[in-house]
Amino acid sequence: MWDSKSRLEALHNQDLNITESKGQNPLKLLLDFVIKLNSAFVTAQELEDVFSAILAGVTAGEGLGFNRAFLFLIDEEKMTLSGHFGLGPQDPEDAGKIWSQISAERLTLFQILEGVKGKLHDDSHPLNRFVRGINIPLTSTDNCLIKTLRHNQAFLITDSPRVGAIHSQDLCRLFGTGELAAAPLNTHGKEYGVVVADNIFTKDPISEDALYSLHLFAGLASLAICQRNMCQTLEDRVAKLKEANRAVQAQKNLLIEIERYSAIGRVIDHLLHEIRNPLAAIGGIARLLQRKEDDPAKEQHLSTVVQEVEKIERTLRGIAELHEIKAVSCCEMELTSLLDSVIAISHGDLEETGIVLHKNYPRDPVWIMGDREKLQEAILCVIKNSIEAMPDGGIMVVALTKKGADMELRVSDSGLGIARGHFKKADNPFFTTKFNAMGLGLSKAKKIVELHGGSLSLTSNRIGGTTCAITLPRILSS
Repeated sequence: MWDSKSRLEALHNQDLNITESKGQNPLKLLLDFVIKLNSAFVTAQELEDVFSAILAGVTAGEGLGFNRAFLFLIDEEKMTLSGHFGLGPQDPEDAGKIWSQISAERLTLFQILEGVKGKLHDDSHPLNRFVRGINIPLTSTDNCLIKTLRHNQAFLITDSPRVGAIHSQDLCRLFGTGELAAAPLNTHGKEYGVVVADNIFTKDPISEDALYSLHLFAGLASLAICQRNMCQTLEDRVAKLKEANRAVQAQKNLLIEIERYSAIGRVIDHLLHEIRNPLAAIGGIARLLQRKEDDPAKEQHLSTVVQEVEKIERTLRGIAELHEIKAVSCCEMELTSLLDSVIAISHGDLEETGIVLHKNYPRDPVWIMGDREKLQEAILCVIKNSIEAMPDGGIMVVALTKKGADMELRVSDSGLGIARGHFKKADNPFFTTKFNAMGLGLSKAKKIVELHGGSLSLTSNRIGGTTCAITLPRILSS
């Protein structure tokens, strides 16, 4: 515990330091201080760093040397001048400890500044609790701090009338001191707040030079706040530009996709118009000749022609079906029953290839808005794709789980898998790695799912095969 003698010595040393500073050229001292603190302002990453530099600069002996400093900022939403931070000793004993430590360890302004940063958000500190309880409406034009802000002028505020000062007994009593110095944080017509300082422990009178220095310092601090705000604004705009760029890129990709499907549509129309009728004629004549031909060699040639024509016809039908899927007719439907019906259709193929099926459904029914016929076709395409990936048998897992407001259907297989570079292409029309296949199945399934407001994606799984994930919006129970 500090005794009265120790406290008096510390206060006396603080007085000596300030007296020695006053003995030097005050302008040079202020310039030296400004140069040092400016680097702290320039390197500030956050506004809190600027605020801590302001309060440290006002109270440090190497700075302006006030006993305490308080920062008030404008709350534009509440239209008030609100207290935010306070810095300084709590009482004479605390003052003696702090100033004695600074003197003994010869702490520099930057060392003091580093120690201050953590104190701004210390809600338990008495000065922070005190100042955060002060909120002054901006309409209170008779309040001395509002006058400081509106007149953009530093004022000496005293508890008794005095020449060159403004009188506010209530404000001085609130801060527990006989006089206060207040300077505005204002630059380029933008008001930020007010800095308030006092010498409650040393009882040193606040001189005109000290008030002038505080005003100059507040001007520098205002520029730092303005700079940090501008940097933050630029960072926000850069972030918005990046987001906009991503949106533009997504729109660009969407336009490319639309153009791609449009091109496919034009090709389809041309194929259907130019090929279907001649092809039907070729197929019909070949079948007629095949039935009448007795020569086995010629009959074999005609059979080949018929088979190739049928292949082209299947391709045209697949393309036409993909092109014609433009809308779905949705109604309430239960998804697990749909899955069971699709699995029942595929039962023969599963048994024939020796595939072991595992199902994992929720206990409760799952209701969605969907076109039952088209969804059945899409899911059948996915399951058929998995069956074709396991010609020698394997494991298939059909799982249905809730995923937020969606249901996720995952069809996983232990099949041949898809090469990593092919995942993004696998659901494209005509992309296939299979022999004698068109590559329209997954593309059709994806289009149907997307028309339902869902999505389809492919990933590799832990059992070496592929997982097709389909998400569909579910009907949320009220």
